[in-house]
Amino acid sequence: MVAGVTAWFANRLFDRFNTGSIDRQFQEYIPTVGSADGILETATASVPETFTQTDSASLFNIIPLGTTVSEIRVRAVYRYHIRLYDPWSITAHGQVCVVNAPAFEASLPPAIDTGEMEKSTTAGWLRFNADENLETLEKGITGELNARANDSTHRNYAREACRRAVAEFVRRWLMKENVWREDRFHQIVVQFPDDPPILTESPPNPTLTIAAPEASP
Repeated sequence: MVAGVTAWFANRLFDRFNTGSIDRQFQEYIPTVGSADGILETATASVPETFTQTDSASLFNIIPLGTTVSEIRVRAVYRYHIRLYDPWSITAHGQVCVVNAPAFEASLPPAIDTGEMEKSTTAGWLRFNADENLETLEKGITGELNARANDSTHRNYAREACRRAVAEFVRRWLMKENVWREDRFHQIVVQFPDDPPILTESPPNPTLTIAAPEASP
């Protein structure tokens, strides 16, 4: 009788998470966790960056006076986050929890390691603006870093780390509800709005899964 009651209770608990209520329950969980500003930090990417600015001049648009070239090399630290109160959608597909998470965003401005910054500038043979050109380049770095943080290349540096962070966030909730188990949910799939759509005939690899127990020697 005890075993039967236990099995009935476990099935009721799991069935509860196989219905549309899983999304509602997760929405109720969000306000109880996270920082006061509702931000979930998801990834940090350290990337060496190079910035170059050239300035050419000519006399009467005929005689070249040379080109001034300035370059700055620095390591930039890009950080990304998700706004917890942006729209989420969580569905149960058997023992797989599919999470349609909000878009991850760059935390601006990115940081730079000034200790590793390298600068160089050279002026053309009749140009005397090397320092001025370098100063202009340096003033524009912050704006350029902001633009790079949101381009597809830099977002893809952080995409999988963001995906893993979201999966860990959801896993903690499933553990709290005691349904992150081999006989309950054992896989989490995370999708962002700018990911390719999930195709039912070709589901994506799980972002997080319970590792199979090692065989005894």
